[in-house]
Amino acid sequence: MIAKQQATGFPGPGNMKGEIIAEGSAHCSSQGKSFRILNMQESQPPYILGNYPRSEIQFMCIPKDDPDHQRPKLVQSPNGIIEQKK
Repeated sequence: MIAKQQATGFPGPGNMKGEIIAEGSAHCSSQGKSFRILNMQESQPPYILGNYPRSEIQFMCIPKDDPDHQRPKLVQSPNGIIEQKK
């Protein structure tokens, strides 16, 4: 897992997600393996009162000849609440 958070709400998330993806990819490449993202999250605005831009990825390094290499298993995190009223 790699996570980064900015110290302020400015200038927003910017290239932070790209930076952590590149960092994870470089880590896997240094081991001679392929990079696969399992989960990705970003903080949502407004960026005030300690809610500063934050990006996080969960990833794994897999052998380049792994048969599962071509089947990503990304799962979208829930982004809403469903309420049933009686």
